[in-house]
Amino acid sequence: MYSKLGTVIVVVAAIFPFAAVIASLAQSESAFTAIVVTVIVAVFFVTLVTASRITIEPEMETAASAPRAPAAPIEWSWDGINRQPSAGEDQGDGAETKAQH
Repeated sequence: MYSKLGTVIVVVAAIFPFAAVIASLAQSESAFTAIVVTVIVAVFFVTLVTASRITIEPEMETAASAPRAPAAPIEWSWDGINRQPSAGEDQGDGAETKAQH
């Protein structure tokens, strides 16, 4: 399905900008800096290769067998008074008055 020549071309095209940066760093910076940048780039490409080979498959059995329970309602406590989202304006005003006194 994939040609090996195409894969080689893509890999070389992906590595070229990093190799150019490392080559210019090797000329202008210290050897330690060039080595550190080379290690960072190598770790990056190893991570890409590893990630491309990993396939994550969803677990169909658990998702279809049991529906999830609804989440608990959120309690709003902006000013120290716990309010439920369904609380009306009248309940909130009375609670604020009590808390302020």
